[in-house]
Amino acid sequence: MENTKKLGELVEQAASAINAASPSGSKELGHLQTTLAQISEQIDKTNNIPEELSVRAKDATNAACELVNDIADPKADDAEQSLQTITQTISALQILAEQASEGSEIRDMDIQFPPLVGENEHVIVISEEDMSLVVDFADEAEENIESIESSLLRLEDDPNHDEVLDSIFRGFHTIKGSAGFVHLDDMVSLSHAAESLLDITRTRNLSLTSSEINVILESLDMMKNMIADLRTMAQSGQPAIKQENLPQLLDQLKGRTEDKSLTTSIDTVESEETDQDSDEILSAKTESAVTSTTDLPQDKHCSNEDKTGVHGHKTNVENEKIRVSTKRLDSLVNMVGELVIAQSMVTQHANDYTSDRENFRQQIHHQNRIVNEIQELSMSMRMVPIGGVFQKIARLVRDLSQKAGKDINLTISGEETELDRNVIGLISDPLVHMIRNSIGHGIECSDERTKAGKEAAGNIRLSAYHKSGNIVIELADDGKGLDRQRILRKAIDNGIVQPHQELSEQETYSLIFRAGLSTAQEVTDISGRGVGMDVVKKNIESLHGKIDISSVPGKGATFTIRLPLTLAIIDGQIIRVGNNRYIIPLVCVCESLQIEAEQVSSVHGLCEMVLVRGELFPVVNLHRLFDIIPTSENVADKSLLVIVESGNEKCCLKVDELLDQQQVVVKSLGEGVGYVKGISGAAILGDGRVSLILDIPNLVELARS
Repeated sequence: MENTKKLGELVEQAASAINAASPSGSKELGHLQTTLAQISEQIDKTNNIPEELSVRAKDATNAACELVNDIADPKADDAEQSLQTITQTISALQILAEQASEGSEIRDMDIQFPPLVGENEHVIVISEEDMSLVVDFADEAEENIESIESSLLRLEDDPNHDEVLDSIFRGFHTIKGSAGFVHLDDMVSLSHAAESLLDITRTRNLSLTSSEINVILESLDMMKNMIADLRTMAQSGQPAIKQENLPQLLDQLKGRTEDKSLTTSIDTVESEETDQDSDEILSAKTESAVTSTTDLPQDKHCSNEDKTGVHGHKTNVENEKIRVSTKRLDSLVNMVGELVIAQSMVTQHANDYTSDRENFRQQIHHQNRIVNEIQELSMSMRMVPIGGVFQKIARLVRDLSQKAGKDINLTISGEETELDRNVIGLISDPLVHMIRNSIGHGIECSDERTKAGKEAAGNIRLSAYHKSGNIVIELADDGKGLDRQRILRKAIDNGIVQPHQELSEQETYSLIFRAGLSTAQEVTDISGRGVGMDVVKKNIESLHGKIDISSVPGKGATFTIRLPLTLAIIDGQIIRVGNNRYIIPLVCVCESLQIEAEQVSSVHGLCEMVLVRGELFPVVNLHRLFDIIPTSENVADKSLLVIVESGNEKCCLKVDELLDQQQVVVKSLGEGVGYVKGISGAAILGDGRVSLILDIPNLVELARS
């Protein structure tokens, strides 16, 4: 304990010394250096520090001791950085000494020492003061990268479009200026190298080759990785590792720039002067970006006014965008949801009054209209265009078509269509897998297409539009379509389907969503392993959506996805089972009907089946599943059933009564309740009672199993 106490005293002395230290105070610096040396020796004498942690602590302390010399050197440029590193080391030593004095086991992960001098060459360290600026820079840089990537793909189709080339150049220049402001040197170097290649291209009326565009796209991919690392660093507080391949990529960009310069027989010095001139021309733009960045801690900033989008039009100044905290936005949506619940309670109470209260009912109706408008407005704040996802798909089609050696044209429409930001996050993966499937399985190679009388280049059409309160996403190609017989044979071989089992066309096509089923003759890095399409189905069903497939042999296939605009509010059918009420998402309801006794049969006395128009459906008895007392135990004469659908599979839910259809605010069950089989959430109805929302995909799977 004596050694532990001594270590704590020395660390506190070092903390006092660093607070008083300054480059001109040689006495204080000398005392600090002596104290750090004593701490290094004392760490060896403290027995309850794990060996690995002890080595790290000693190395960091010795490194801090050496850095004191940098502070005292009047010629040193990094005295402030050295002082900051020493302060971080002493802070870590304080935690170490405190935990050692408690006599308990020291938690290694709780103590983070700054990287050593040699390690600094491979990591990025951001000060706490700059961290908020870096996070806001990441948001702005992502927008610029997205715009640049979209414009590059457009430029590849139209190499002589000068405005698009200029917008790409401006995007890189903005990133370079903002990155320099927050001291992200690697980002500055990479954006400057790409900017130089673009500058020599645009100032000498040249065109970017496909290989040059590939290198620039690689630069954007690396920038995305850098930004992802910055976000991780902001969350964890750990230094970010520098990009290992950055030097090679910089050499590629510089080499392309030099090759272009030599091709036009222009001295490299002139290129540097031109680049310097372009910096001066765009200085106003950079200053604007820096000003925006410095204002960002106020939680809002205008979008880049000069940023040119995919279609080459500039953002309207009157339509300024404000970056709102997601936490605040979600809180607003939740509060509006509570307001909707309170309003429904008042409305139901008003309906119980007699007709002489007509004036009161009119006032309630007016209030109800206002609440609905507020609700729609708040939900619209969560809506974002699907264009961002479509842009990633455009890049994916380009890369995969080159890898597959196929010439493919992608047509996109409806990218301005908006849907909930949570839906956006989950729809990206399904679209990626569907595109890979289309390129790997659907689109034929040029020779095969020519023999079939088609154009040599394949076509993929991706579109989005609103219909009946839902968003519809269509992915169509003009390839060879789905081979129904081949899918069926593969399903039989895998034991998914029985040899004599008859399936409809839609049921056969839905088999491609089974994990492990692939009709590809060979496995490539694009597709063929039988994984991916099952992810499509799971993700879409988790969004309470549907996917349909239509295909014409030799002509192509179309995948149609139908999704709700938002996951926060759904239209539901309220049912009663026993004394309990449940909600079925209306998008899953096919029909409701009363059945006759002769329509009911059982399988081995265990599973009840119902025959409806020649088709058998399994029955889910909700009273057995949720252990409640129903009106009747079995499916008997005149029983009320609701046929629900998930994907292409259906089942029947036995209910006691159909009540009302209404819009409800979805609430999660919370960590205290956790997962409940057959339940996806809850909602508060107009009378204040809680009603559970049925998980239809889970119930259908349960019935089919």
